[in-house]
Amino acid sequence: MNLPGNKQRCALLLGGMGLLVLLALAMIFYPWWSRMQFYDHAVNQAADHIQRYQRLLDSAPEQREQLKNLHQQLRKGKYFIAATNPELAAAELQKRVKTIVSEAQGKLVSTQKVDTQDEGIAREIRIKVRMKGDVEALSRVLHELEGQLPVVSVNNVSIRSRRTVKGRRTNRVEGYELDVNFELAGYMLAGGAK
Repeated sequence: MNLPGNKQRCALLLGGMGLLVLLALAMIFYPWWSRMQFYDHAVNQAADHIQRYQRLLDSAPEQREQLKNLHQQLRKGKYFIAATNPELAAAELQKRVKTIVSEAQGKLVSTQKVDTQDEGIAREIRIKVRMKGDVEALSRVLHELEGQLPVVSVNNVSIRSRRTVKGRRTNRVEGYELDVNFELAGYMLAGGAK
């Protein structure tokens, strides 16, 4: 007589078993589906990277030509020291400093090449300079060094002032002299002057 109750239990039992089957299938297929989505995304991303790299590779000859033209323009513009090796470039900088200091009525005490690391396409050339003179001479020297080609920069400037006295006690002339140390840096293109 409990036939309707049995049918309900049977229906609940079948529904519960169906739900368990669905959960088991979901537990099996969801990780697989999730992993497939991850791989699909990774493949799409890799394909995008390959296309970008291919475009870069395809544009490489054009980029090399532009770089070559830029190097030629830079060499023609005389922005770099025209020398075939670092020693000659340093000698060129030293000669330039000597000329500029003497024209500014300063006194060049010493110049010394500073070793630098090879930086690839443009190699830095550094020299240490020690000079003496007044403020006007120093001003002219710095202006001339940074205002001419090839391009150089003045770094690590150190200035000391020294009082000077000339003449006899009655006709004594007092003044000052600056003792200046600085580094001068320029660049030469790899391959030297062409």
